[in-house]
Amino acid sequence: MVDMEGYRALEQAAGADSAARTGHESWIHRPWVPWAAGAVAFTLTILAGMVVLADAVWRNVEMQNFLERVEASEQAMQDLQDSTAAAFEDHGGEGQQQKLDAELRSLAADAEQDIAAAGADVSDLPIAIWHTDIERARQAYLDHNNAWQEYMARASESASEFLAPQQLVNQTFFDAEEPFYRAVPVPDLFGLNDQVALIFTDGQEQESSGQLVSRLERGSQPTGCDSD
Repeated sequence: MVDMEGYRALEQAAGADSAARTGHESWIHRPWVPWAAGAVAFTLTILAGMVVLADAVWRNVEMQNFLERVEASEQAMQDLQDSTAAAFEDHGGEGQQQKLDAELRSLAADAEQDIAAAGADVSDLPIAIWHTDIERARQAYLDHNNAWQEYMARASESASEFLAPQQLVNQTFFDAEEPFYRAVPVPDLFGLNDQVALIFTDGQEQESSGQLVSRLERGSQPTGCDSD
């Protein structure tokens, strides 16, 4: 005997499967589907472009803020050099050595605090974790700022430090130059490359104990420091 019930069940299952395939194929071939797919692709492309553009602007703003804080730190160092040169001019004469030494140590103590505060501002600047080039530039500059703090700590104890070579101060400054240039975003929306160039051009002229010593020696020729 033929199992008619089983046969009918198979026919119904096959019919349902065929209907499903037909429905799926007819949905894919509907005229609006390619347009919808194109619109989705276009929208995703626009969104991706907006993300890239937003990140480029973000990088520029971040780098601008970083350079402003670096410039403030460099200004604190330059102010110290100007004040030290003035102290030598005012008290570098014969018989004023003790007064000169005391003023130099006081200037160094104040400068250590100012430079440390400027370094803290650089360190506290929010930088996106994926902006690794800016972060590397920051770490390189903090090495330089820390070298200056150590220099000022020594000078606050012994004014003779002002006339000693400061190789770490100089080297950390020169080592920061390449990371700074690498951190300039593309496109450079705010002339950041020029700002970096100015920082390092001025720094090469004014930075380091060598420049400071030459200025001090032009003002006076002290017989020694820390004579008290």
